[in-house]
Amino acid sequence: MKNIVTELLLISIFKNITEDSVISKYIKFLSLLNDSDDFEDIVKSYTSFICSLYKSERNQNLYYYMKKLIYTDENILSAGCGKCIQENKNIISSAEYELSVLNSLLENDYSDIKKIFVSKFANISDFIEHLPSFNINGAEKFNLEDILNSYSKNGYGIFACYTAFNYTGDKEIKPVKYFNPLKFSDLKNYEYQKEVIKKNTKAFLDGKPANNILLYGDRGCGKSSTVKALINEFSQDNLKIIQVYKESFMYLPELFEKLANLPLKFIIFADDISFSQEDKNFSSIKAILEGSLSNCPSNTVIYATTNRMHLVRESFSARQGDEIHYNDTIDETVSLSDRFGIVLTFSLLTKTEYLDIVSKIALDCCIEVTEDLNKKAEEFAALKSIRTPRTARQFIIDYMASK
Repeated sequence: MKNIVTELLLISIFKNITEDSVISKYIKFLSLLNDSDDFEDIVKSYTSFICSLYKSERNQNLYYYMKKLIYTDENILSAGCGKCIQENKNIISSAEYELSVLNSLLENDYSDIKKIFVSKFANISDFIEHLPSFNINGAEKFNLEDILNSYSKNGYGIFACYTAFNYTGDKEIKPVKYFNPLKFSDLKNYEYQKEVIKKNTKAFLDGKPANNILLYGDRGCGKSSTVKALINEFSQDNLKIIQVYKESFMYLPELFEKLANLPLKFIIFADDISFSQEDKNFSSIKAILEGSLSNCPSNTVIYATTNRMHLVRESFSARQGDEIHYNDTIDETVSLSDRFGIVLTFSLLTKTEYLDIVSKIALDCCIEVTEDLNKKAEEFAALKSIRTPRTARQFIIDYMASK
């Protein structure tokens, strides 16, 4: 077996790969297998590698594990995969060499390793037969052109692995590991609103001018679900969503700086926003939407939801305050909603609209629509004191659970 430890010392662009817990244990094992005659050390090293691989890769396939690492790695190629990097001959030459070294890690499969064990320790070949196995099935040579194309299309790091993220008050972008948005087919009625937001998002993905959107209306009418459904609708277009909480609005310029050079499109999602008169986050988001030196980069749009048309909680005392130019104060409170290019309204349902949605959800669930079902749906809405799509869906869940 070729001793690749010396060559691996030269790895720099793909350094994260060799320092990964699974791969570093595999490299250590190969080194021991090649240079040592201490059977116990070699076996311990091998089983340590296998244990880590089993925990990390469902199919125990080392090739697929390495492929995911390489194709999502954050390095000089992925973080700066523009033309200037790709035309740097030194970087390209080094990357090609490093990939050839990493490819050599996959030259020996489980059967080859067993043969080396047997040749070194023939007296305990029966024991060697029970070594835990791993796979490299489907292994192809890692190709720099394919990897660069993937970086350009899919991004890198967490952005290549996940669809939804949270941007927290500590300025960290954290992935949402179990994001399962509804489809638009699951959202009943409000067809105009859905069509407008889909059309705007499609323009955004096509590189055309697109508006920031404010979705306004009562609770439970599907505002947030409509935004999240976009991810499913445009999943093939590498659309990502980052939910930003109010306390993080002042850090949006830093977020935009992180996203600006990524080859992906992002919906910056602010859910259920409203402000007090003294809220410092009010001026932060207002400046971002329009009038700031740090406007949104071209690969982001802001979609926000609110129960308040003017977003700022007003009191009568504020309207009757002692400012001489009190109209300027009122203009200030409505100026934020005016800065969204599109405002979509989600109104409460009439009885007829509510029962229509109940019927559509019932049919999706193979429930027969009857007068008795409608009566029970109305009784359920009366208990909730509101007719909304959320109420309709909750009723169907309750109805199915009672059967």
